[in-house]
Amino acid sequence: LLPKLQADIPSPHEQPVTRVNGHPKPSFLKRWMPALAFGVFLLSCVVLIGMQANTVSSLKQKNQSLRATTANLAQIRQDHAQMQQRQAQLAELAQLQKDNQDLHQLQAEATRLRTLTGQIRQLRDENQQLASSLSAMTAARANDQFFAEAQQRAGRIACANNLKQIGLAMHIYASDHHDLSPSSLGQFTNELVTPKILICPSDAARQAYASIPWSDFRLEMSSYQLRLSGTNDLDYAQCVVGECPIHHNYLLADGSVQMIDPAHYHEVKKDGRLYLEQIGTQSNAR
Repeated sequence: LLPKLQADIPSPHEQPVTRVNGHPKPSFLKRWMPALAFGVFLLSCVVLIGMQANTVSSLKQKNQSLRATTANLAQIRQDHAQMQQRQAQLAELAQLQKDNQDLHQLQAEATRLRTLTGQIRQLRDENQQLASSLSAMTAARANDQFFAEAQQRAGRIACANNLKQIGLAMHIYASDHHDLSPSSLGQFTNELVTPKILICPSDAARQAYASIPWSDFRLEMSSYQLRLSGTNDLDYAQCVVGECPIHHNYLLADGSVQMIDPAHYHEVKKDGRLYLEQIGTQSNAR
């Protein structure tokens, strides 16, 4: 009994211990630990459930968005097909516009060629008329001296006709090359029908060259001397671009031929180009 009583008497250095039914009262932490643990567990469950609900809600929204997109897919495809069709129509329209421009250019070229063809036909008619005139004059006159003079004049006229065809060939070349004048005979031989045009009818030394093909023809075989400066000579209508040294026929840039008497005219050089000037006329030659 004494030890029990001593145990029940508190020591002055010890805190009193609360007892319940003769047993020491447990601490606060030990009393509430199960409740706290259950509360933490319950709170964790609530948090997890909330997170899952949020995730499910987000997935539902995405699902609805995907369904809405899928519902508009047919319209999107239809719009894309219409856009491709419009692009094809625009490309076809651009090609039609280009073809239309090409057609107008071809029509203009055909009109120009018809004009040139008419000029060539006119020159041929003039040549035939000159030849007919020569035949008529030859048949009408039996006098040898008159025949010689007529033949010489006919040769000079035929020479002038050759120079006209050379001038026409120059203009055809310039028309096909953006109005750029030729600088040498070799540049526009394609516009000449035959090398015979480059042989003067009175040039006996070169008559053999009149019947050879272009493949064997050389520029020095020509009877005519070109007076080209290498620039746009055809823009200066009265400048000399060619000459026959036998007949003193001069081809001007406008396509005309001057059959002059060298006793009354001479050549004058102005700005690098040759011009015909009557003797005795004051000149600004440089």
